[in-house]
Amino acid sequence: MTMKKITTVIAGAAVLLTLAACGTVGDSDAGGSGGEAKDVKEITVGFLQRQLDAPYYSAMQAMAEEIADKQGFKLLFQNAGGDAVTQLDQAQTMLSQGADVLIVNALDPETQRAQFEQIAGEVPLLFIDTGIEGVGVTSVSSDNLAVGKLSGELTAKRFTSGDTIDVGVLTGGPGDIVVGPNRQQGFLDGLEAGGLTVNLAASAVADYAQDKAVPAAESMLAANPDLDLIFGLNDSMALGALTVLQDQGNTSTLVAASADGQKEALAIINEGCDSQYVSTGLNSPSLATDRAFEIAISLATGESKASDFDPEEYTEAAGINCDNIADYYDASSVF
Repeated sequence: MTMKKITTVIAGAAVLLTLAACGTVGDSDAGGSGGEAKDVKEITVGFLQRQLDAPYYSAMQAMAEEIADKQGFKLLFQNAGGDAVTQLDQAQTMLSQGADVLIVNALDPETQRAQFEQIAGEVPLLFIDTGIEGVGVTSVSSDNLAVGKLSGELTAKRFTSGDTIDVGVLTGGPGDIVVGPNRQQGFLDGLEAGGLTVNLAASAVADYAQDKAVPAAESMLAANPDLDLIFGLNDSMALGALTVLQDQGNTSTLVAASADGQKEALAIINEGCDSQYVSTGLNSPSLATDRAFEIAISLATGESKASDFDPEEYTEAAGINCDNIADYYDASSVF
């Protein structure tokens, strides 16, 4: 499947309503039992987004709203603004508003575990993008380790096998203990699989945001002016780094991203195989949002139960560079 061909596919059949305890992953009672079936137009789905300062997250919101409009259910949406406590408060508010199921992009899996375990005992709970292992029905995301490696392997092709390169990375910060580390390790593994020896010379926090990546990249380059490569754990951060390099007239330091496939990055990759922006990895918000809402609706209507799903579901993994950009770039896409 390519991004051009992604369509919203949502299951809407209604069978037996199962809305009691959700519990932990693999709990056969997690979907609840008893009661009458609900039509999709009778259900309320809560979507707790971690932040909206990156296009990936705002694209998920737009796609969720589109799905709700097409299917006719009530959507409750909240943006936590990067604050884990706020997100937990928002979850409680959604429960009081009658949410039949919650979809959560978790902010801090360590500090939020106990509270979300409790919430998962009240309604079906599933995660999108960033989950909490062992909590809820399932977690829908890209395979960040695999996607990062695929992008890293493509970037390695711009260097000579056997080279040692100095690399800087823009990260998501101390609370990013699941997604970011996997994306970083995967990308570095990809560089090494491509025959390179990597010296990780610098690391700076940019919170997945392009505006924060600009000062972070400036500081990184001030201390390490001869970096061969800067990679961001998403396209937004990599785009911020590219802006700095262009402002400084630096055309020798290459830029790449572990993941996302943001159209602004793809547009630059599409300029040719000598582009300063080398590669990224497919982390489709459309694929993840479609699947998460398909599962949520199935649980809320009673069509399925928690034990019907695997603890983790991964979307399509792919690396994207100038050779296959035509399969993924769509200038009119939401993301």
